[in-house]
Amino acid sequence: MSDLKADFVIVGGGSAGCVLANRLSAGGQFSVILVEAGRASRPLMSKVPLGVGRAWSDPRHNWNDHSAPEPGLDGRHLTLTRGRLLGGSGAINAMNFVRGAAADFDAWHSLGLPGWSAEEMARHFRATERTAAGLSSPTRGDSGPIDVTETPVRDGLIEAWMKALQGQGVKRLDDYNADLTAGVGRAQFNIARGRRRDPRVAYLDPACRRKNLRVLGEHHALRITVRDGRAADVLARYRGVLRRIAARREVIVAAGSYGSPHLLQLSGIGPGATLQAAGIPPVMVNDRIGCNLWDHPRVAIEYARCPSYMHRLLRWDRLLIRFAQALVLRSGPATWPLAAAHLFMVSSPARNSPDMQVLLRLFDPTLQPWLLKAPDGDRWGMVVCLVQPESRGHVRTLSDDPAQAPEVVTGILSEESDMARMVATCEALRQAMRVPEMTRWASEELSPGPSVSTKADWRDFMRKTSGTIFHPGGTCAMGEVVDHRLRLRGVAGLRVVDASVMPLPVTGNIHAAVLAVAEKAAGMIRQDAR
Repeated sequence: MSDLKADFVIVGGGSAGCVLANRLSAGGQFSVILVEAGRASRPLMSKVPLGVGRAWSDPRHNWNDHSAPEPGLDGRHLTLTRGRLLGGSGAINAMNFVRGAAADFDAWHSLGLPGWSAEEMARHFRATERTAAGLSSPTRGDSGPIDVTETPVRDGLIEAWMKALQGQGVKRLDDYNADLTAGVGRAQFNIARGRRRDPRVAYLDPACRRKNLRVLGEHHALRITVRDGRAADVLARYRGVLRRIAARREVIVAAGSYGSPHLLQLSGIGPGATLQAAGIPPVMVNDRIGCNLWDHPRVAIEYARCPSYMHRLLRWDRLLIRFAQALVLRSGPATWPLAAAHLFMVSSPARNSPDMQVLLRLFDPTLQPWLLKAPDGDRWGMVVCLVQPESRGHVRTLSDDPAQAPEVVTGILSEESDMARMVATCEALRQAMRVPEMTRWASEELSPGPSVSTKADWRDFMRKTSGTIFHPGGTCAMGEVVDHRLRLRGVAGLRVVDASVMPLPVTGNIHAAVLAVAEKAAGMIRQDAR
């Protein structure tokens, strides 16, 4: 067994881990070791925005776990996409950049968590961003590591869709990240100059030149050792060799909403009944670790369309040329993102902040490259997401063997109120497409189709087709598992910093909020280390 030592040991090289590694190693005051189970290498195609589809389907870069039977979805098992490489899920996600609504963070603050209000979080969001000129405003950042740009796609469907919604009273949002309210606007992404601008590229790669930062890829954390009530070290396995990595100051768990509670439970920190059933000696019992899992359910409404640019692009000769153009010249359709516009809605007039998000998709996501015969059809779709769900799930270790994945139940649509809001929104959107502006685009509904007409039909359709859009959070929630400075209750020298600490959902894609949480956490950690 080989031993290593640093001031801070970060477990998890995803988005939060990359931010922490950069910020804590800055200035050379502290030594930092970043431990990541996935590969340190990066697939070439993941650098190009269109290549994200290839990364998703590659088991070398995606853990490809599955949920246990889902009670709200007729017992179906859901695929749980998670990045299996340095950079984590932030290195293979769809790059949508959505800060969330002010009401989200004010709700955290109202739980008795000082420092987490929207006003106080605004500066941490600004610290992450370098927004494009057209999005520049006093509320946006202009010198952060993450470039944020608006989609360059000019497909006629985008304007037709937004104008149809505007004609029915929906507000046009020039920049939904400046102040997210109900409305529709062109999508924003962490893309710059034809490349994905993710936290590995923006935060970690520049910091790797520092002598006080060491990055350990393919190191699977097995457990955290607690001595005399304090986190002392992390035991990890690297290609069959055990390594003990000691922390002089703190162990920081940043393994994500599934990985962080699983590692804590493997370390004897978690619900007493779960630890006992798995044969793990308890170190500190907290029945809320691994509970409160929230995620955003999604379902698609799809219409037939004339072949899109993507349909034409996927002919093999064109595809290879466009990828070469993207890699060499950083231009062309292979550098374009997958979504085109976002609609934020309230499911009822009683709500004062959006609880629904709809992503406009311009093409059939199941299209495959072709050569001699083009795919028969194409479709565009509205991906409907409930971003303020009431349903909750859990993450529960089943064994003391770290190689065995935990039991994950997302719980999505297990609450009737969530199902009702999804159904009502889908019905409203279907009706909204029956306007003259959309005659050309929405004449033939392919899914769910005309056979789904009643609320009972919609519910059945939801149970059979809904899934997660991969925005899990809440399993190590502030106030229940960690305090407002993200310190684990009951164990000294141990923090959790990732989406798992978010006590309530974020309105929209969670990646931007994860970056802001990590920025704030890095500042608090440095303050506490003085």
